[in-house]
Amino acid sequence: MSTISYVVLAMLVRKSLSGQEIKQYLQLFWEAHHSQIYPVLKKLRSEGLIEIVDTPDGKTKIYAITEAGKVSLKPWILEENKPPTQKDEFLAKLYALSLIDDSQVQHLIDNRKIYYLNLLEKYQRLYVPVEELGENRKKEFSRMLVINRKIRLCKEEVVWCEWAREQIEAYLR
Repeated sequence: MSTISYVVLAMLVRKSLSGQEIKQYLQLFWEAHHSQIYPVLKKLRSEGLIEIVDTPDGKTKIYAITEAGKVSLKPWILEENKPPTQKDEFLAKLYALSLIDDSQVQHLIDNRKIYYLNLLEKYQRLYVPVEELGENRKKEFSRMLVINRKIRLCKEEVVWCEWAREQIEAYLR
């Protein structure tokens, strides 16, 4: 089974979701497009690993993981992780900053900082402290861990942007 199949199953452990909701939740840690998600949902359903539990508006399907899906997901969770991948267009552009003037470099850094400040705000709105998780604590706890990590990464990126801006002002002027 493909990694994206396992990732989709993992999304459904917490609660039943529509394809659109799966796409939204995946953005926390995985890059996938609708063109990938819906064929995976169809395949998982044909294998009996997920099922449609509701179609509230007659169009939108709500998917749930089956017991067979949970059984197939457990070994994957315990497998050794592959190293994370990284694609960051900003860093590639930054690597060639000698081709642009200082104000353009500052602009790149400032835009990066604004992006991460906005992302930080989004994740902070989603974050629920562990003390407030309620009766589904174990299922919600995993989401809290992921969102907390994203918050920390955003904060660190903002700190780095501020440091980079200081370096530009001190050494490129």
